[in-house]
Amino acid sequence: MKLSYETESRLKILVIILVVSSVVLYYLLSPIIFHKSVPYGVAAPKGQIILLENITLGNYSWQNAVDMGEHLILKGSEDYGNSVLLRIQTPGWCADVAFWDGQRYVVSERCVRELAIPKYLFMITSAFYWYVESGYHLIFHKPEGKPEKYELVNFTVTYGEKTDWGAFKVAYGKS
Repeated sequence: MKLSYETESRLKILVIILVVSSVVLYYLLSPIIFHKSVPYGVAAPKGQIILLENITLGNYSWQNAVDMGEHLILKGSEDYGNSVLLRIQTPGWCADVAFWDGQRYVVSERCVRELAIPKYLFMITSAFYWYVESGYHLIFHKPEGKPEKYELVNFTVTYGEKTDWGAFKVAYGKS
């Protein structure tokens, strides 16, 4: 069967249109189909300025400290285990962990630079943002000496094989 010139031309144009539209659709839809919805990482702080505070919880107090329970936000939708490892990278800085046990505040960790935080310490929202539960406090402080104004404090957070960084600059409030 012999095709006419017009029919053959129409078929060629149709094939070209199908190939081009398939390629365009692939490049438009593949990021949506194969995209990992929420990669793990530190959502905040990522370099923000945070005011130093004098913090008192029950019988415990810290001078010129930061309560990371108010500032630390993680993100992630995968389950890599039961704990998150937080490491403070900046020399001279460490963290205390305080929590409300129903009757009083208890400090479970004192001046540690590496801290395994149980996953249940975080409230995980439907958008996969992780907030520190109320009643838990991660107090970052510098036990030796006074922090410099705008001193940068770096830390890393590891969950399973995934590691991300966080950082903040400290500043003093107006007196």
